[in-house]
Amino acid sequence: MTIDRRHLIAGGGAAAAVALSPGVSASRTPQTQPRNFLRASGQRIVEGDGTTARLQGVAFGNRVWNDERIPVLHHGPDDFKRLADMGMTLVRFYLNHITLEGAEASWQQGVYLDDGWEWIDRNIEWARAAGVRLSLNLHVPPGGFQSMGAGGALWDTPALQDRTVALWRAIAARYVDEPTIIGYDLINEPGVTRDTAQWQQLAQRIARAIREVDRNHLVIVERVNSVGGRWDNNAELNFVKIEDPNLVYTFHNYDPFEFTHQDASWVRERVGQYRTYPAPEKHWDKAGLREMMRPFVEWGRRNDVPLYLGEWGAIHHAFEHGRGGLIWAADMIDVILEAGLPFTYHVWHESNFGLYRGDGPIDHRDCNQPLIDLFKQRLTRT
Repeated sequence: MTIDRRHLIAGGGAAAAVALSPGVSASRTPQTQPRNFLRASGQRIVEGDGTTARLQGVAFGNRVWNDERIPVLHHGPDDFKRLADMGMTLVRFYLNHITLEGAEASWQQGVYLDDGWEWIDRNIEWARAAGVRLSLNLHVPPGGFQSMGAGGALWDTPALQDRTVALWRAIAARYVDEPTIIGYDLINEPGVTRDTAQWQQLAQRIARAIREVDRNHLVIVERVNSVGGRWDNNAELNFVKIEDPNLVYTFHNYDPFEFTHQDASWVRERVGQYRTYPAPEKHWDKAGLREMMRPFVEWGRRNDVPLYLGEWGAIHHAFEHGRGGLIWAADMIDVILEAGLPFTYHVWHESNFGLYRGDGPIDHRDCNQPLIDLFKQRLTRT
């Protein structure tokens, strides 16, 4: 996601810490429910019985752009029930590394904070109670938020890469027996400094570290978002291939960008610019959306791997003053379902793209109700 609002906010209160060897998790009470871990099978993600998993949902942003360690006001247990009532089955759960590592100034190698684990555990319990699954996504890794090209330290500092590998190993060790989690979405929108091989090598290292402690969960690898500040694609659409026995590839789609990011404050050329959908002369219609998605879908088919649309969405301006946001969203849902793609909409609670608006405590009265109704109509009948 292309939001750049990384204000430092002290959150979570005083944190108890547990000292661990890198990658070793704190103990956690095992669950007694039947296990049903998902797996990749050709181009599908399947349940334990071989049926195609129904994975349609939304992202929880968790105030990661604000560097808030424990975002207790972002959502609560009722939010999982609300999205389940909309026909959604999956939450892409954004994580900031400081939730477990603490602020940079206080970071200690191999020490992960108890209150961070406890917050993730609570969310797993809430999701399980609502019949919803989680995909854990490291949205802000050590080295910084990647999407705006400002997280280059990760790619040029081996110690930060080591920390990222160790953090994922710790997460996997703790949740190895947790079927509410579908998998581990390694890094959001990686913005490498030199070439895509940087991400390929780090993703492979992370996957191997995860497999040392966890053979149950999917590993989810995103395509490279940018290379040295350039956002163009190579012949592989910036996907990088790694070796893993249970692998899913993910991509994001905000087409048409002029429409979905109209008047976005963090995109200089979009400030003050408004657009309306559909616009057939620009191929902004369902056929055009299908064509924009086609290269990604064909890449998955060509490589016989599962694809997951991890993010799609539009800024609130697109849904105002008759600009056609709801028509765009309905067309996108149709195109996604036609392609058989698992997806998560960006985002549940956030001031720009949120189904629920605002950037403080969630107010369920302040929402994009027509879009919520659209999801419920389309997803509860699939």
